[in-house]
Amino acid sequence: MLNNTIAAVEDGRQPLLRHLEPQAPSPRVINRLEVIFEELVSNIVRHGFKAGSDQSIVVVAAVRPGEIELTFEDDGVPFDPLAVAPPEPFTSLETAKLGGLGIATVRKLSASVRYEALAAEAQPRILGGRPFRPRNRLTVSIATST
Repeated sequence: MLNNTIAAVEDGRQPLLRHLEPQAPSPRVINRLEVIFEELVSNIVRHGFKAGSDQSIVVVAAVRPGEIELTFEDDGVPFDPLAVAPPEPFTSLETAKLGGLGIATVRKLSASVRYEALAAEAQPRILGGRPFRPRNRLTVSIATST
């Protein structure tokens, strides 16, 4: 379970890599995993959580033939990142906007991305000694064969 600070990126990245180490993913797959993980966790923390709250993120990694699947659940503001339109391509450095490329990057680096809004009234699970009632589930598959 990751907390609602930007430190959650590093707090979760290290255990994720240790968990996947026996699978010996290629450097390319590790890079994709790290970029996707950082982008999604930082977006959840920055845009889905209220400042000073005790909201959390749970990440589950599953290794399947030909892929690694990461499932992110959080109890933040319901948000479907797949409903966001792709960013407009920029034509010059002067007109380029900063930010807004994270979801597009996740889509590009993933074999598949699925989002599910979870019912607010669902029974909570007890995680880390407290109730956790996720509102969002995002599942990302990263191909392990190149």
